Amino acid sequence: MLFRIGFVAIPLLICSTWIHAQSPSENGLVWEMQGSWRLNHEQQHLRTGDDVVPGAVLTADTATNGSILVLLPDGQRLLFDCHDANTCSQGFRIPALIAKPDKDDIELFETIKLEMQKPSLAISLGKAPRISTITEIESVVRIQNDGTILLKQPLAALPPGQYRLTTQGDSQAQPSEHSLTWSGSHDESHLTLSGPGFYQLRLFGNLGTERMRVVLLAVPPTAFSDTEKSFAEARKTLQEWNETFPGWPMHEWLQLYLRSLSEAGPEKNSSEQ
Repeated sequence: MLFRIGFVAIPLLICSTWIHAQSPSENGLVWEMQGSWRLNHEQQHLRTGDDVVPGAVLTADTATNGSILVLLPDGQRLLFDCHDANTCSQGFRIPALIAKPDKDDIELFETIKLEMQKPSLAISLGKAPRISTITEIESVVRIQNDGTILLKQPLAALPPGQYRLTTQGDSQAQPSEHSLTWSGSHDESHLTLSGPGFYQLRLFGNLGTERMRVVLLAVPPTAFSDTEKSFAEARKTLQEWNETFPGWPMHEWLQLYLRSLSEAGPEKNSSEQ
């Protein structure tokens, strides 16, 4: 459901009653922040991934250049920032939800929250510096009978050329390296993987410049249809949110969602359809 409105963070000048969300599942989350922030003047500082409640007040301890990015399950993307001690201490009130999120929206949100809380995210998924000249791709791919994957799906946007390809799965301490001669979107090149799972690919041109980053989930044929469907639905929801509130962390959320699918296994993916 799309609502074409914008939002400007305005300091809270008048204290009013804290409005509770109708359900804890409708809470938002802290995506990223600069400085130390508190919710409703509580003693404990917020951390990335923490729940935040529509109607609650955010205040910053910092005197200059504090910022916090809050995401809500109706698609709102809210950036609050302050540049002086007075504004930071006055704080900002998180607005109410525009509309009640549907079941799929809430499930997507809860999935991302859970992934953000896992120690496995020491790999800093989605937090690496992003360079605008590097194409980022997320994809679900089918494992062929010989244990390989066809590269033409995840690499469809890669221009023809000679590339250095690195591949790293969750079980690999170091990435493996390959030479790839790529003829374009109809290329039939295969890549051998160690098995189903979550992989990160990076492609570098002749001069060593990184051209593309790919995060993919390789799944067996029996799980491919259901897994691809789940991923496509998540992508559609994120695209709708991003159209209404531009700047959503699309790549990071898609990568986290792929990781959740890899941990769920084919049985769960199939049962949820």
